[in-house]
Amino acid sequence: MPMIETFRRIVDPSDCDMLGHMNISRYFACVSDAGLGLMTAFGLGQDQIIGGRRQAFAVVHFDTNFHKEVRPGEWIFIRSGIAEIGRRSATFHHRMFRATDETLLFDATAKAVLMDLERRKATVIDAPLAQNMRRYLIDHGQVA
Repeated sequence: MPMIETFRRIVDPSDCDMLGHMNISRYFACVSDAGLGLMTAFGLGQDQIIGGRRQAFAVVHFDTNFHKEVRPGEWIFIRSGIAEIGRRSATFHHRMFRATDETLLFDATAKAVLMDLERRKATVIDAPLAQNMRRYLIDHGQVA
């Protein structure tokens, strides 16, 4: 399946550092929001995190690549997908683009465990959740 759009916004000047480009902390904030967008798409949204299942994916490893500068006023968006689903973890991939010309700006791969928010420990991804997640599996070529 193709990656889905999980995040979109205009880069505010307050997102930028003294070098005149988006600060690294803002990239992580954008990807965090995109991750919630992806979780919501496969049925693990705020209603399930806070009140229903009381589970959420928590990142344990993060790899990033910065391809182009992101400047104030640019319109950006993120497409996300799932690269791998394991027993207790999944690998998510996010790609940030400039909206005006779809130039790849940044990509990130995050390995995350499904956390039981009551026990504060990793838990097994059950069959119904795994089935929903499989709809967002991407080809390995989309990760590169």
